[in-house]
Amino acid sequence: MKRIIFKFWLKNILISIALFIIYRIVIAETNHADGNFLEWILQILDILLNLAYSFIYLIAMAFCSFAIFLNLIDKIRNSLYLSLLTFLGIPLFYVIFIIITILTDNLLYNNTVTVFRNILIFSMIYLFFTTLEFLIFRKRINKFRTE
Repeated sequence: MKRIIFKFWLKNILISIALFIIYRIVIAETNHADGNFLEWILQILDILLNLAYSFIYLIAMAFCSFAIFLNLIDKIRNSLYLSLLTFLGIPLFYVIFIIITILTDNLLYNNTVTVFRNILIFSMIYLFFTTLEFLIFRKRINKFRTE
């Protein structure tokens, strides 16, 4: 059982690292308008802010993946809802928090790509992959129980 949970944790970490690398590529490929010196300074500050948020994003995903180890406890592993919370609880909280932040701070102006919109997109992708991982995990656990 420990081996199965460790494999799922490792897959989750690899998904997190892949999404982090893709997020960094998106940051690097973001086009900025040419302008005067002040706009150039603001673009550099925007890139630094994006890099800081990407680092926080990586730490948050690593924190989310460590919750999978709670499935080592029989009571949690045998309960569908508690096991679901170990996989999806923290990532879902982050997605809801980001959505609330975007809506309350009115960050959806002018259809521009903001830092929070990028984080929201990548967090939703992470949530999707984690959901798939949970479904596969439950299938494997049910198969393990019947054997």
